[in-house]
Amino acid sequence: MSRPAFKLLLLLISFSFFAIFPAKLAAAENFSTAYNVTYSTGEKGQTTVTQNVVIENLTSQYYVSQYKFTIGSSAPQKIKAWDQSGTLTPTVKRAEEETVITLKFKARVVGKGNRLSFGVSYVFPGLAAKNGLLWELNLLKLEGLKDIQSYTLTVVVPQSFGPLLYSSPSPLSKETSGGKHRIVFDKSRLLVGAPRLAFGTFQLYKLSLSYHLKNPGIGLGYTEIALPPDILGYQRISQLSLLPAPNSLRVDEDGNYLARYNLGPFERKDVVWEGYLALYYPPRSFTSQKISSIEESLIKSYTNADDYWETASVEVKAQAARLVDPKKSATQNAQAIYDFVSQTLSYDYEKLAAGELVRLGAQAALEQKATAVCMEYTDLFIALARAGGLPAREVNGYAYTADDTNRPLSLKIREGDVLHAWPQVYLPGTGWVMIDPTWASTSGSNYFSAFDLSHLTFVVKGLGSQYPLPAGSYKTEAGQKDVKVEFSQNTQVVEESPKLEVEIEFSRFAVSPFGSSAKVIVKNVGSATSFSSHLRVKTTILSPSPTQLEFGTLPPSSAVEKEIMLTPANALTRGEETLEVTVTGKDFAGEDLSFGQTATRTVRPFYLPLSYRETFAVLGAVALIFVGRKFLLTRLVR
Repeated sequence: MSRPAFKLLLLLISFSFFAIFPAKLAAAENFSTAYNVTYSTGEKGQTTVTQNVVIENLTSQYYVSQYKFTIGSSAPQKIKAWDQSGTLTPTVKRAEEETVITLKFKARVVGKGNRLSFGVSYVFPGLAAKNGLLWELNLLKLEGLKDIQSYTLTVVVPQSFGPLLYSSPSPLSKETSGGKHRIVFDKSRLLVGAPRLAFGTFQLYKLSLSYHLKNPGIGLGYTEIALPPDILGYQRISQLSLLPAPNSLRVDEDGNYLARYNLGPFERKDVVWEGYLALYYPPRSFTSQKISSIEESLIKSYTNADDYWETASVEVKAQAARLVDPKKSATQNAQAIYDFVSQTLSYDYEKLAAGELVRLGAQAALEQKATAVCMEYTDLFIALARAGGLPAREVNGYAYTADDTNRPLSLKIREGDVLHAWPQVYLPGTGWVMIDPTWASTSGSNYFSAFDLSHLTFVVKGLGSQYPLPAGSYKTEAGQKDVKVEFSQNTQVVEESPKLEVEIEFSRFAVSPFGSSAKVIVKNVGSATSFSSHLRVKTTILSPSPTQLEFGTLPPSSAVEKEIMLTPANALTRGEETLEVTVTGKDFAGEDLSFGQTATRTVRPFYLPLSYRETFAVLGAVALIFVGRKFLLTRLVR
């Protein structure tokens, strides 16, 4: 504190681009501070940060002579400063991970109600990045924001970046004019979390996933592998190849695509799935419905205890009871659990670096709060949510990140692939919602009210905490690299539609009045999935049963087989039966699809089961057999 005749205050403010830490000053209440900050990004992604600050004297006893702040990076370039008297020459000191800027003001603003206006600008590389099809901006949390009277942040980007896909937090206002998007945040919104924005329409990845299968025994065996699934509204797959082809493929209750492979004694088999995965951003519209409005079937299936989800634990139950309020909405309760987990656990980077990634479970996560990685954040959220009556489940997959300090991956699989885990929670009126308390904890961003297009789902674990296993887990040797993910520009793949083939196989005979059957086989030989698939049957002279069937989801490489019973009206029914099978479905966008096949079959009464030609052929065959047998017997007698 410097004190001339009228009491001069040296106001020392520590400012970081990523975090603000105002000094605790005895006379800080004698000033009102307002920030107007603009991040302006050019066509090539270079961002210029401009901070305009106004400090108003609330008394006549002090004035500000110096301003000092720290940017938590050594990256800032072209630093400029000014106050209301003109250009300032900043003192800049750089260290390995910070830049300290000190401004000594020329202007002396004294007197109650008078204001000191000053500013600083600098170029900050890497704030905006073109990742795949999207332009993304990720800013980290502004600490100490509560102590600032007013803070307005404006993001300005070229309109050529595409439409604003998502923004977290939600902006105060947004407009597009003069070829620019302008997104404005005020203090109340910035307190929710660090700003994250993306511009574009969807993200596209190309994947190559390897699965190593082995039967260690002398008997016959089989195994199932989890292929990347579709998630309507969020994740769309386009399969290039699955080699070798599976023996069968099914969709489980959590929507996983499970391909079965039969294995002989001691057999090894390597399977490779290649394809594209497109991610979309469905709008998040939370409702005010309470937990009590959730369907009983979901409560029954997704609030049970399991390994690592110890909902019956005294500590877990007690903590859930402190967080969950039946009078509040399901969304508010889920938010409370999310806040608790993300703010209570601490990410253990040393544990990740050492590779000591033993899954602890929810109970141990509560006891060892400083040794968490993504598995502990996920398990604790799921256990607390389930204990509070909220359906919750686990997602495993790959999360793209260019900043593994603030957005780390941590599901390490046998010294090979490193994946990520995050939870899903079911909210009435909204459905299953993905959140990420791990990245919330490490980055300061809000991953509850808004998500991103960086999380690629490989499996969803709802009915059990350990199965199915995600791609990358099917290893026969440590160190195998089985997950390869890269951005793709091949946007045409999202226009591909499912392609269903229908085969009809009749039973051998169709004789009235006896019933016969036809086997209908539906195969998806295309690259995309058919949803809400139905089969309908039409006939001409026989009565089919059933007349329609529901297949549900038919992923690429899947096939279903159904038997249709065909019944004649009476013993005199005869003629040509034309069986028409139509399969309908919907593509990822909800557009209707239709595929069909017809086949014919002759139906005859029991007294004439064969045609005239067939009858003569049979009689001829019998005659030949008779003559041949007689000839053979004659030769034997001789």
